[in-house]
Amino acid sequence: MNKLIFERCNIEEMNTVREPVRIVFELESNLEIGEFKVCCKRLAQAMGYSDANITREFGIDEERGNPAQLKLLLG
Repeated sequence: MNKLIFERCNIEEMNTVREPVRIVFELESNLEIGEFKVCCKRLAQAMGYSDANITREFGIDEERGNPAQLKLLLG
């Protein structure tokens, strides 16, 4: 099991901002690169990046699995 972690490091900001201060994704060790890319996109969404920025930087994926579930997860 691997972990992908985002953690805010500004202590003053953590006390005033009502946003996640720690986001942890637990990933299987045998994750394919496409699956890892989806996890990175989800992390970017959770961090507040816009859908347009995420699509510009990561591109448009062929939808894997259930398209309705991906739409709910990615906004």
